[in-house]
Amino acid sequence: MQKKKLFGIAVAFLLAPAIVFASGRKEAAAEAPQSGAVVWTPFTVTDMGGRKVTIEKPVKKAYAINLIGIIYIRCIDISLIGGWTNPLSAAEKKYIPPELHNLPMLGGWSGANPNVNIEELINADIDLILVTAAAVNIGPNQIRMADNIQSQTGITTLIVSNNLSDTGDAFRLVGKVLGNPERGEMLGKYCDEELTKMKTLIQTIPESERPRIYYAEGTWGLETDPSGSSHTQAFDFVRAINVADVTENTANGMVGQSAVSLEQIIAWNPDFIIRNTTYTDADPALAVTGITNNRDWAGISAVQKKQVYQTPALPHNWIDRAPSSNRILGVKWLLNLFYPSYTAFDIRKEAKDFFHLFYQIDLGEPDLDFILAASKPVS
Repeated sequence: MQKKKLFGIAVAFLLAPAIVFASGRKEAAAEAPQSGAVVWTPFTVTDMGGRKVTIEKPVKKAYAINLIGIIYIRCIDISLIGGWTNPLSAAEKKYIPPELHNLPMLGGWSGANPNVNIEELINADIDLILVTAAAVNIGPNQIRMADNIQSQTGITTLIVSNNLSDTGDAFRLVGKVLGNPERGEMLGKYCDEELTKMKTLIQTIPESERPRIYYAEGTWGLETDPSGSSHTQAFDFVRAINVADVTENTANGMVGQSAVSLEQIIAWNPDFIIRNTTYTDADPALAVTGITNNRDWAGISAVQKKQVYQTPALPHNWIDRAPSSNRILGVKWLLNLFYPSYTAFDIRKEAKDFFHLFYQIDLGEPDLDFILAASKPVS
């Protein structure tokens, strides 16, 4: 995953409505008095790469190799995050309790050039590292990575699947090792039920209704990922036809984002363009208009039909970058865009419910207006 700072509308984010964090977040348990102390019993789990992992002590600080895993930790218990993999933007800070803004910047194992500081990571007293490699299927590379990280740091590592269909089980596993299996089960059940519900709905939609889409990434929208990539799982799930006839870019450490030319996009002539500017130098405020107001793109069907949309990106991108549990909400957003005659999700209600359940944040109407403003077609 690229480590580029998200530029753009930082001032606007600072002026946006204040976020209300829901009360009732599970706090870390207080130390039991010595007279009635509970004796910790180590336990062993099988991680999602098939490795046997023993949790020797209670996890008080957890870390992940990238934002995919940080999101899982956050959803189970945000107070357990022991450090960040990426600098927090002004936008992201609005959705994170202030006391966590200054956690150590530990870097991560993403892309061709991992920037993790091993010494600082060890000094941060991390008890567990989630290995959440951006891959649809876990294979020898991910297992080798987890083993190597554990060998380098002496910290227990746990492989967690990045496959969208495994989201529920990922929450159950993470909840168990972080000492909150009840919350892991609750979030896992929600994910399983919602994915099943959406899959059933999608099966009723005729093949002839499948949209042809181009996923525009990078600073200028001239990078993309093909069908089958971990970064396009949300599109594949809703059975959109990804027009990008390219090979996934693995030369940069499985980050993806294959370079394409505008001439290729014109030839593919998609009906929808979905724009993602997360972790690029693009200005999010101009991400859509940079395409719709550019005469070079004017002949493309999506531009002519005014079907150019920007992915909602707060508190984490709903579709990709990072491709984590946030996609459960993102899939609903895509279904509303692509199949309005077959779906009836109230995306505002869905977003409020999701934020409350997963992030323990109560969103007001102005908050939602702000988050969804750039995700509407240009009139």
